[in-house]
Amino acid sequence: MMTASVLLYGTALVEWNAGDRQAMRCLPIVVGSVLGLVIGLTAAPPAADTGGKPVNLAKLNTEKDEDEPHVASNNLMLLYSLRSKGKWDLMVSRRATTSQPWPPGRPVEEVNRKTADSLGAFLTPEGVFPQRLYYASNKDIEMPDKVGDNFDIYFLSRQFPNSDFTFEQGLPFLTAADELHPWVTPEGHFYFSRRTKEGWRVFVALVPKGGGALQAPKPVELPVGFHHATLTPNGTTMYLQGPLEKDRWGLFRSDLVGGTWSKPVPLTGLNSEEGKIGDRSPCLSRDGALLYFASDRPGGKGGLDLWVVPTASLKK
Repeated sequence: MMTASVLLYGTALVEWNAGDRQAMRCLPIVVGSVLGLVIGLTAAPPAADTGGKPVNLAKLNTEKDEDEPHVASNNLMLLYSLRSKGKWDLMVSRRATTSQPWPPGRPVEEVNRKTADSLGAFLTPEGVFPQRLYYASNKDIEMPDKVGDNFDIYFLSRQFPNSDFTFEQGLPFLTAADELHPWVTPEGHFYFSRRTKEGWRVFVALVPKGGGALQAPKPVELPVGFHHATLTPNGTTMYLQGPLEKDRWGLFRSDLVGGTWSKPVPLTGLNSEEGKIGDRSPCLSRDGALLYFASDRPGGKGGLDLWVVPTASLKK
């Protein structure tokens, strides 16, 4: 049995028993050459209004599948996943101001692998150190260029401004099940998705009242199938993806009422009835003003595309 300690947001100390997973192997890799290009950019004003309707990120999207959007806290960098040649790679799109559209992305070569998938990133806020870059991969722990048996969540750290992200580690609560979709709240609560025997579930490792080490992750009391959580800054509203008829995905909302998450309600005004896959992979901007998501709805470039919509226009 192994005990591991990890820092989230530079403040909350995490301790779990890792069991039989050798998840805390440190790999001295560097990702500053791509992500480091945004160092020094300050927090930006809110993005331009989209008119209340979903907008396709046309300059970024291609005829391939784009999925798993995640926007940085300054709204100037967008991480996402691109499926090409049968595997998923992590990509990054950068812009100088929020009034500009998102341009085509570049591969994050330092974390992408020859055969394994890299997807589902989360970047902790700029200006808070150590800064963490989380992502999921199905690489083999012992042979990273080989495909393993399941997806696990890994992270890299940057200790100071202008330094590189280095020393990749796996989270200590990893299991033999698939774990994806990291989301860390301002308080340090760590949400993620785990594929259980019953199906996909949202799990969370909470910071105890008064601070201290994160508790062992537990399932959030939501129906099986609902997962990929993204939370508003105050932590009282959760957007997530869930199952629809005909094996399609849709976007849902759940609210924290009296300490309990409500039954997810579909965003019927946003979910498209067209598209074989549907709408999935929600991600809020850090101020909660915009919701990014992936969809194969009409009006895109083909396959899954990335879209964005103001949360003020969303109705249950």
